[in-house]
Amino acid sequence: MTLLWTVLVAFLVATTLLLVLRPVAVVVGLLDHPSGHKQHVGPVPVIGGVAMLGGLVVAYGSDGALGAHGLMLLLTAAFVVVLGMVDDRYTLTPSVRLVGQLLVAMLLIYTTGFQVHDLGNLLGTGPWLLGDFSWLFTVLAILALINAFNMLDGLDGLAGGAAVCAFTGLLLLALAQDVVRVLVVCSAMVGALLAFLMFNVPTRYNRSVRTFMGDAGSTLLGFLLAAVALTLVQPSTGSIPPAAILWVMPIPIFELFTSTVRRLWQRKSPLAADNGHFHHRLQQAGFSERAVFLVYFAFSASSVVVATAASACSLPAAVMFIGFLGLFALWLAGMRAVPWLGANLPAGLRGEPQR
Repeated sequence: MTLLWTVLVAFLVATTLLLVLRPVAVVVGLLDHPSGHKQHVGPVPVIGGVAMLGGLVVAYGSDGALGAHGLMLLLTAAFVVVLGMVDDRYTLTPSVRLVGQLLVAMLLIYTTGFQVHDLGNLLGTGPWLLGDFSWLFTVLAILALINAFNMLDGLDGLAGGAAVCAFTGLLLLALAQDVVRVLVVCSAMVGALLAFLMFNVPTRYNRSVRTFMGDAGSTLLGFLLAAVALTLVQPSTGSIPPAAILWVMPIPIFELFTSTVRRLWQRKSPLAADNGHFHHRLQQAGFSERAVFLVYFAFSASSVVVATAASACSLPAAVMFIGFLGLFALWLAGMRAVPWLGANLPAGLRGEPQR
């Protein structure tokens, strides 16, 4: 099955599920009600995660290249979605969520045998070998990415937009190495995400069918991206430098780091929800929800272009890593400049300032 056909199959399956499951969500209570930092209007079905999983399962399963690793990937992904759906419905404690995520991370490592043993020559002084810490680092990296996308899912289109850019970037990186299972997973997720974004991008045309991905969807995205990235950095499969992976998904990484530092500084749990994310600050400065989405999507897409171009040119890992630190500095400068950005925002991108 061609990659384009995989995208189409996943798109059609996910779209169908997003429409069919809407009344089911009402019956079983999979609805997100406005409260606290959630400022949307009325209850919204939280079915994006299961719809995207359905698109992935059908597209990947019908490809014929599933294999034992592929089957285990789908099973662990299904576990992540079920855990997320239970959390969406009943609100699990952070410790219960973390234990579940830890189990699935360890299961992924055990069944694939993949670990991050080498971070590459990040500073030009030689390779950073993890040695006995490779297993621990890999587990922490998977957990970090799962929760990074969960943190990013605060406004319409943000997590979905960043994820479709990330999967597209990983798809392009995998094309050069011809890693078939990665190509199929990435193309299926691009199709499923495009379907979801039709129901989630902030535009007036989809408000009647507005849908959220919920924790089931955001944790699925983080888990699958971690699994794909882990495959690509293996010497036996992709040999993609870890520094290139950073450029494919910068915003979730930046959000995770800044949010964790901020919450620890405030003596709060790193997993506690708050309104301190960059997208919240942009809204508070007067950016409309659509404007925030456009900023995040443009930033993500531009970073993916750099990642694929740098990989194609075999740019040294040290250059890519130091450049990524420069990109992070630009992100922090943008956070500092939020009041100025809001004051000089074009009228077409302005929303109601939030307090």
